[in-house]
Amino acid sequence: MRARAFALLLAMGSAVLLSGCSGGPEASAPSPSSSPSPSASPKQTPTATAAPAPTPASALVVLWYGQGGSERYNELVRQARSSQSLHEQGRAVIDFQYLSAALRDAEAYQQIPDAPSQEVWASALQHIRSGMASVLAASSLAASPLPEDEAREAEAQGWGNVGKGLVELKDLDTRFRGFGVLPLKDPWKD
Repeated sequence: MRARAFALLLAMGSAVLLSGCSGGPEASAPSPSSSPSPSASPKQTPTATAAPAPTPASALVVLWYGQGGSERYNELVRQARSSQSLHEQGRAVIDFQYLSAALRDAEAYQQIPDAPSQEVWASALQHIRSGMASVLAASSLAASPLPEDEAREAEAQGWGNVGKGLVELKDLDTRFRGFGVLPLKDPWKD
């Protein structure tokens, strides 16, 4: 994956260099039928340098994904799906140690270099964080336990937020694939 991203960036850099070396009239060779006129001035005209072409968002996202983003994304998906699955099986989930660690790693990692994708990523992280907090607040182990009816409501809202976070992470997977990212491990398959 890194080799492919590096090759893409190398090819783009070469294209920028080549576009700066070709093109304008000052770079074209004189045709055989033309001869310099006696009134031609021997001074050189300055050549304009080509501005570097902006790196496409897809190359930057592929680079982000290949240089550590995939590990953060995959682990967060895996842990959120695992916790959600335990909840759906009717098992009590009050230990978010692994999901919490995956979330901290994802939050600490650099932003996705594509604003719409980063927005989805940030929203997913926020939904999962608030969902965990609500589920923990609803548990009997909370510092100030909630009344039973409030606890049920907080727990349902918490799992709903974790579910929203998972939907957003799935949307992010679609975005990654649209940028040309082909994951080696698909975190959405069991």
